[in-house]
Amino acid sequence: MIILDTNILWGVTLDNSTADLLRALAAADIHVAVPSVTLEELVSQRTLEYVAAHESAASAVAQLQRHVPWGGVPSLGQAEKERHREHWRDVYRRMVEVIEPSAEVLRTALFRESNVLLPCKRLGKGDKTGSRDAAIWLTAVEYARDHEDEMVYFVSANTKDFGDGTQYSDPMRTDLAGIEDRFFHLTSLDDVVELFAKPAELDEGFLPVLLAREEWLELVTEALSDHLPVYDPNDDAGWSNPRLLYTPLGDGESAGEAHLASGWFDPPTLTFDCVSDMTAHSIGGQDWYTATVRWLASGLMMLTAPKLTPAANVLETRVLVTQDESGARMSILHSQPPQALTAEEVSRVPNTWTNWRQELEARFPPNRLPRQPSAGTAALPQLKTAILPQPDSSAEALATLLTLAVTAWTNRKKSK
Repeated sequence: MIILDTNILWGVTLDNSTADLLRALAAADIHVAVPSVTLEELVSQRTLEYVAAHESAASAVAQLQRHVPWGGVPSLGQAEKERHREHWRDVYRRMVEVIEPSAEVLRTALFRESNVLLPCKRLGKGDKTGSRDAAIWLTAVEYARDHEDEMVYFVSANTKDFGDGTQYSDPMRTDLAGIEDRFFHLTSLDDVVELFAKPAELDEGFLPVLLAREEWLELVTEALSDHLPVYDPNDDAGWSNPRLLYTPLGDGESAGEAHLASGWFDPPTLTFDCVSDMTAHSIGGQDWYTATVRWLASGLMMLTAPKLTPAANVLETRVLVTQDESGARMSILHSQPPQALTAEEVSRVPNTWTNWRQELEARFPPNRLPRQPSAGTAALPQLKTAILPQPDSSAEALATLLTLAVTAWTNRKKSK
């Protein structure tokens, strides 16, 4: 039995390669399950995202109703939370089995949180947390004790709370007393593939050609959205990621240096860079590739000043890819936070300094700037002659000009 923790299934849908892998394991008579606590965590994540989107849409409809004097704007209605939960429960149940914990497991999980016993913890000097982690762990342990003829593989990338499976402290060490030879802790789906799939012939050119296609970039950009923070003009919290690493684009002395920024001005361009550590395995005649893939992100970065600058960083991911008669599918198994580029890596970014100048000139031509002072932009004309780009000007001047426009817009928003 393979028992998955919540983090293994974050973002998994029925049409990606992780779901394919789970179905392939089931077809090979290898059982894959989640504790019911994991199922409800997954469902709640989806539902909370739905509720937030519904609230945003309801706010937009309410605004529209205020601006339509003749009425007739349709109402959005109430959020159907329980229907949404049932939908996602059904989706996950089509991928995995569900294990219900005993009442004793739930009691013990709450006891451990109350007493801050592993895998539970205290957040600084404040709240205690971890009862769900404890319930998930204890459900896997209970299953192993109740099924003496089975090997149990507990899969969790949460090494901070569960450890990496090499050693445990009490009470987790005591939990495994007598079942140590049948209970194995894996930290990724990579490990699952290595254990339960047969090595297959590796086509070195398959992934580089496949992942360089444009149709993958939208999928990858969405999967890595947490690492590609973009300013939300409707969020009064403003720039909320003050430690995003980046490298300025250009030929100056700063090329190849690491800097900290607040976020991207708008979604960056993502470009496939390279593949490494590639392996191929087969389950039931279907090939599965796992590999480390590097993606270059480039665009306009917002600094904390605030100031805009053309910039880039690199994200490293571990991917799972499969292909059959219906086409290729990919999952991002896990990813590292973005890092700054070296000077050599900067040379591989497709958006060069010259390209950024051309793009900025196309998006923000000088003749579209306000010529008369207005509330919130009165300071702009005084600086216009000093920074307005001439035919041979650099993108830095354009970025500075755009920064002034953004600052003026922000000031107008705050004054309302």
